[in-house]
Amino acid sequence: MQPLNCKSFAKLNLCLHILDRRKDGYHNLESIFCIIDFYDTLSFQKNNSNKLNFKTNSNEIDSTYNLVTKAYDVLSNLYDIKGVDIFLDKKIPIGSGLGGGSSNAAVTLSALNNIFELNISKDNLMKISEDIGADVPFFINGGAAYIGGKGEIVNNISIDKKYFVLILPNLNISTKDIYESLSSKDFMTQYSLDELMASNINSFEKIVMSKYPSLKQTKYWLSAFGSVRMSGTGSTLYIEYDNYEGALEANKEIGRKYKSLMVSSLESYDIFS
Repeated sequence: MQPLNCKSFAKLNLCLHILDRRKDGYHNLESIFCIIDFYDTLSFQKNNSNKLNFKTNSNEIDSTYNLVTKAYDVLSNLYDIKGVDIFLDKKIPIGSGLGGGSSNAAVTLSALNNIFELNISKDNLMKISEDIGADVPFFINGGAAYIGGKGEIVNNISIDKKYFVLILPNLNISTKDIYESLSSKDFMTQYSLDELMASNINSFEKIVMSKYPSLKQTKYWLSAFGSVRMSGTGSTLYIEYDNYEGALEANKEIGRKYKSLMVSSLESYDIFS
């Protein structure tokens, strides 16, 4: 049997508003997420054991416990799943605000559902994924979406094709640490969907920039190329362009000083292709 090879796409937060802190310790948020054409690759193949055998090319990932192994554990506690070999070819930087780990977990759930013929619906898979991480339900759903609650509210939206230049600093920023730095003064009032679509605010940006002065300096330098935004809790910065040519030219210039990557938004795609 040939391995099942899957693309595990990254996301961008086009805006990110933190509304308040919940009694369960999570935060209510509002955000617009979109999938971009930048991805890790995961390979899945059944084995003759009853165990997961996970390997990766990244030395930053604990091979015994990570979001891929957590996804396997959560699903195997609910369904009769046998042994499987999983290899993660990591390209999305860790701690970059691009959702790589959550995407890996979502792809793992979808792939296991496929190869073990579990016939779990997308809605049920999204519900299961809530126990793995706040962003995982979005990656089960994919495309572009309004995100609410702690991340479990995922409503599809349509956005125009967008082009982005990503700037990828060599910084692994802990989402947990940044969330723990939030205070009530960082909370925002709820926006309408139209207002949210027009927003470029990220509630975490001031906190991250104060903790990482080099990132603030990078943003200042990049401002000559357009409006600079941060995805998630960082460290990725990005600039949005309406056309391919503008993004291509900016990427050439920015790439002379920083590690950069030109990507586009994806509304439809197949992780199994």
